[in-house]
Amino acid sequence: MCANPCAVCSEEDPAKFRIYFDGYIKLYKCLECGFVAQYPGPGSNTIITSNEDLDFDRDNQENMYPERLNGIKDIARRITAYKQSGTLLDVGCGDGFFLKQCVKMGFDCYGVEDSKALSSYAATRSEAHIVQGIYTKDLFSPGKFDIITFIQVLEHIPSLLQVLDAVKYHLKPEGIVVIEVPSIKAPHFIAYEATGIKWFVRPHNGVAVWHCNYFSPSSLNCLMNRAHITQLSLVTGRWQYKYTGLLSKLGKLCDPLFNSFGIGGILYIGKSV
Repeated sequence: MCANPCAVCSEEDPAKFRIYFDGYIKLYKCLECGFVAQYPGPGSNTIITSNEDLDFDRDNQENMYPERLNGIKDIARRITAYKQSGTLLDVGCGDGFFLKQCVKMGFDCYGVEDSKALSSYAATRSEAHIVQGIYTKDLFSPGKFDIITFIQVLEHIPSLLQVLDAVKYHLKPEGIVVIEVPSIKAPHFIAYEATGIKWFVRPHNGVAVWHCNYFSPSSLNCLMNRAHITQLSLVTGRWQYKYTGLLSKLGKLCDPLFNSFGIGGILYIGKSV
């Protein structure tokens, strides 16, 4: 039985939930919208709020995830299809890797990061305005930003509608929201659903204790519609940007097929209405 209503569609009837995964953590699936979240229920605060215990060592590499460069550039390129300039806020900006690319493209960039170590590093390396803290409505003035991004962040946030309310408050009219999240429709999750074999979603490739939300394209769209944000584009997969060499070339061939079936990680761009 879920302790809280669904964080996406607000369904409360216990009969409308089923256990999706029961192992080292427990995940529930809302049968109304398809959203999957951690026990004790969708929307529960099941993650740490401080990143200060992370091993943060930049002596040998400039960024936490240098292999993400092609994917980061792809996101920035897709943003320019809708906005070629303006103010951009990256929520959960980490080490500022994404912001650094956006600064190079001419955007006036801001970042919010809870971790003191990461926010300090981002401030010195990204050339963006960095605020250390948790993203809330009172952090910025209304209508300040043309673009607000969540790059591999929304899966960590329990209070989804509260955060999106802040997004609406901070966006300018016709402002856009950019979200990249892992997907419950990734191949390894599909294999788990088909077979029930937990090995397919073993850490750290599948179920993660630090993820409280697991989206599909449909449940993410349901959430954004409730927040009065209209989809401009949604693509899945993008394996050609996640790998290099032969795997990247193979991804380029497979991406159109995976995207047509909504398989793989999600990149969503929407407009405030």
